[in-house]
Amino acid sequence: MLLIGDLHITAKIKTELLDQIRAFVASQPKERNLIFLGDFVYHFSYDRASLLALFELFLELYAQDKSLYILAGNHDRLGNSFVFEEGKKVFDLLAKQQGSGGLHFITEPRLTELEGEKVLFLPFCLELNEEQHSAFSFGKTPLTEELLQSKDKNEQFSGKLNQLVNGYLKQEKKLTLIHHYYINKVQFPGYRSSFSYKDIAFSEQLLEEVDLKMISGHLHMPFQHKNYLCVGSAWATSPLESNQLKGFFSLNQGELCFFGQQLINYFELETKELVDEQFLSTFFENLIQQTKKNLVSTPFYQGSYCEYPELDLKKTILTLKVNQLDYEQVDQWIASELRTQLLDFRLKKSSAQVKDLLTQLEKPDQDQLQTFGGWKELLKAFLQKQYPEEFGKYEATLKELKIL
Repeated sequence: MLLIGDLHITAKIKTELLDQIRAFVASQPKERNLIFLGDFVYHFSYDRASLLALFELFLELYAQDKSLYILAGNHDRLGNSFVFEEGKKVFDLLAKQQGSGGLHFITEPRLTELEGEKVLFLPFCLELNEEQHSAFSFGKTPLTEELLQSKDKNEQFSGKLNQLVNGYLKQEKKLTLIHHYYINKVQFPGYRSSFSYKDIAFSEQLLEEVDLKMISGHLHMPFQHKNYLCVGSAWATSPLESNQLKGFFSLNQGELCFFGQQLINYFELETKELVDEQFLSTFFENLIQQTKKNLVSTPFYQGSYCEYPELDLKKTILTLKVNQLDYEQVDQWIASELRTQLLDFRLKKSSAQVKDLLTQLEKPDQDQLQTFGGWKELLKAFLQKQYPEEFGKYEATLKELKIL
């Protein structure tokens, strides 16, 4: 099977992203099952024309007798439905026609058999009706009971998800879970923070289940950890994803192959050396080695091959941290020849010169910083303290953007 992570398609990168997917699928002619792991757009700023172009690609691959499994992601939600609701109706009709291919838009839990394994698809769900799943009653634990009794709706939903997975695992004995959710309080390779049940998450105990394998996108940096494979996103969607390599995966009988892709490279670094092409090439090679380390083989998935394209400077945006933001002195930091080759370059105040937000907030409990939910509460506290009169307006905007 082929695994393709979060696409977040936009007008800016639409054509190149779709061409990369076409080329990747064409390079793996024996692979018939294509898994798209959710988040096809950003719900708060999605481009309808780009989404329709993605639908056309799905139809194109379907016409090649491919079976597509297309999971809903949290960013595909638009109110009480999904951005691809119209397309799903058309694809559901096509799926009923005769043909060896398949189109499966998955917006609710679905158990199926795929390449000799029982697979539970668990997309981002708008709701979860436990009565539709007989396995739900088998998955009750003290943890799920505690979460279901919570006053927090996300913790309640986490309780339902965990009970459902526990039930299916007991029912099927061995299971592959392909999902679009977080894992509770685990700091994965390459990540500084973790998430909690308030963000909607699976129990970290699932990572210890020897009869369970998990695959997801959702988190944007690829890694392997115990029984969990995260394929990341298809491209770096913003400078927040600086120093990350992106790509697609093939998975065949436990053998995992990674195929690096470049749409936009965001590099951020801090050095006293002059940054030239050789310096940046070495930096890129170090990122490759770090990515290989993050994808090191586990007893569940054996990393057998990694392919990386050469660094494309025309697709690279370099951010260099400096003590003083003075572009007239840029020759001291970035070689002039390199600057003409880059897509863009930027200077940024050195982190050592930036006021520490935690100090401003009087050093909050460090445990609060271990989850995404904790950071949300920290942000609210900061805004209330810094902008008491305008806090209501800021809070409403952040809630509208699904940040709070």
